[in-house]
Amino acid sequence: MIHAAVASALLAITPPMLVDQAGTPFSFSSLRGAPAIVTFVSAHCQDACPLINAQFQQIQRDLSRVGLRAELITITLDPERDTATDMKKLARTFGASLPAWRFATGTIGNVHPVMKEFNVIASRGGDGYAEAHSTYVYVLDARGRIARTLFASSTLPQQIFSTLLHDWKELNQ
Repeated sequence: MIHAAVASALLAITPPMLVDQAGTPFSFSSLRGAPAIVTFVSAHCQDACPLINAQFQQIQRDLSRVGLRAELITITLDPERDTATDMKKLARTFGASLPAWRFATGTIGNVHPVMKEFNVIASRGGDGYAEAHSTYVYVLDARGRIARTLFASSTLPQQIFSTLLHDWKELNQ
């Protein structure tokens, strides 16, 4: 869990700016107003990341089906290698539709501070790229505070959906 002081400041970040799959820059402060589900992946990962992306794809469908407004945000944890083109390709592969689901990247100077705010850990291999990394998913309330931290698992879509349904009123205050 992230400390309350850090969590309350997350969406107050003006810089750093990230860029979504359409090339549109955004900051966390621009995301206020609805709950958000945030995760970090590498476009080149062949382990947990494709599974998390597939689960977010299911979550996107479920949210659309029931009419819940919560933004999904997938951020690179490997800005040294993941280009805007890589993130756009991932978004297309998993059917991410804006504004419901953003795939984001940015410069190292913009992505690493966001990773630090979320306590994302990525160890670098001999080639300098992220090889092993944390696989947490964060549920943010409408004011940008972390309401829940979940570990990616086979039940992630059900956990997210259950959290949103159970805590919908609280998440939108």
